[in-house]
Amino acid sequence: MFMYDISNDLQYFYDHHVRLGGELRQQLAGYRDLNITRLKNGLDDLKKETNCLHPHPYDSKNQGGYAMHTLNKDPNNDNDYDIDIALIFHRDEIPENPLKARQRVRDALYKRCTNFTKEPEARTNAVTVWYAEGYHIDFAIYRTYIDEFGIKRIEHASTEWKRRDPMQINNWFAECVDTFSPKANFILGYYPKVKEGQMRRIVRFLKWFCRSRISWSLPGGMIVSTLIAESGVYKPNGERDDIALYDTMVALHNRLTVSCKVYNPVDKSQELTGKTEILNQVIRLRDNLKVAIDKLEVLFNHSCTREKARSAWDWVFNHQFWVAKESKKVIDFGDVIAIARYNLTIRCDLAKYENGPTYKHYLSGSSILPKGVALKFTVVSTNVPQPYSVRWIVNNEGDEAQEAEQLCWESSDSATTKWTSTAYKGNHRMTCQIEKNGQVMAETIHIVKIKASGNTRNSSSSNRGFG
Repeated sequence: MFMYDISNDLQYFYDHHVRLGGELRQQLAGYRDLNITRLKNGLDDLKKETNCLHPHPYDSKNQGGYAMHTLNKDPNNDNDYDIDIALIFHRDEIPENPLKARQRVRDALYKRCTNFTKEPEARTNAVTVWYAEGYHIDFAIYRTYIDEFGIKRIEHASTEWKRRDPMQINNWFAECVDTFSPKANFILGYYPKVKEGQMRRIVRFLKWFCRSRISWSLPGGMIVSTLIAESGVYKPNGERDDIALYDTMVALHNRLTVSCKVYNPVDKSQELTGKTEILNQVIRLRDNLKVAIDKLEVLFNHSCTREKARSAWDWVFNHQFWVAKESKKVIDFGDVIAIARYNLTIRCDLAKYENGPTYKHYLSGSSILPKGVALKFTVVSTNVPQPYSVRWIVNNEGDEAQEAEQLCWESSDSATTKWTSTAYKGNHRMTCQIEKNGQVMAETIHIVKIKASGNTRNSSSSNRGFG
């Protein structure tokens, strides 16, 4: 079947815009090493404070997209990278209770970590630190011991100690890529035209698709990798990557039409979509794939031009490489928007919970925040003569806010301080207006960027989340 050939463009896009690249990969490795050093120094601090031993992990392993070589550049240029690290302790050198083991690591990181947007948090499966630079690190805690049969065991600190090898997912994925990707057969004289490891490129392309719009809330890399590795989903093609990508998108949509549930590839008893939030992300992936596949139909028309083909793929990747975008005026929303001769300045500060002490000033759109951070907006100054009233208007964007029916809400209680919290993925606006005699005399806008990760609990007493 004819399909317009855009494979050379796809390879260039992969090499220059999708693939992490050596320099950025080295930078993330530096973040990893720095935080492992901070952890060890923090454990030493706890040892001095308590006069009790706080041993270091004896080993660490890379996990996730970094280890699987599927970590992409950030499509939104927010430095939003997830670095997964397995910390491995001897069993007798870490608390027996898995929660206390995670809390020890959290406390050690808190001693030495700085410039975070949210304090280190002992979550169900890892300890997470979110940094103002945009990236966050997940430390998964493991322990090892020799059982009564002389066999070395390794367990993960989750809701309980669960037997799990931190390298198992990495090894599984590497085997899938090697097994399923087109490769030469010297006996048959077959030599594919595509580069080695095609399956890994297809995973990366679809991970990019999932993150191509900041307003989208689609599944993360583990679920995408698992789905593509399922039998019959990845469609290898030894001639062209663009055909392999399209065919895989169709097969993936067909698979999700049957069911959107996804299970851990190395432990089928664990459902990766057990939480409603994650299942909804997979449902949205199914629906957005259908739109993308329809957009790509033009590729199968013999009258398809290069311009039409690039425009179709642009809808998939949403990147200026594919279609020259119209230049848009960049507005610095941190500047005051003056109406008439009056002005207004507000500021935003971060806190652990509503009405709690603030720990960091957040400039408009300056970095991407996790969910579950309390936000305190304050009128700093205005030259509008009193008396006047204050109106706060929230405009949210994205799948999550739309489904929660929280795209817009406002408060006109004249308070010069307004508390809310980060709750929905996307770029969002807080507008503050000063009104007098029924007219808006001054107005300013503050942008808040929110990533998909985090925890929405315990951040605000209001049910109305913010971006």
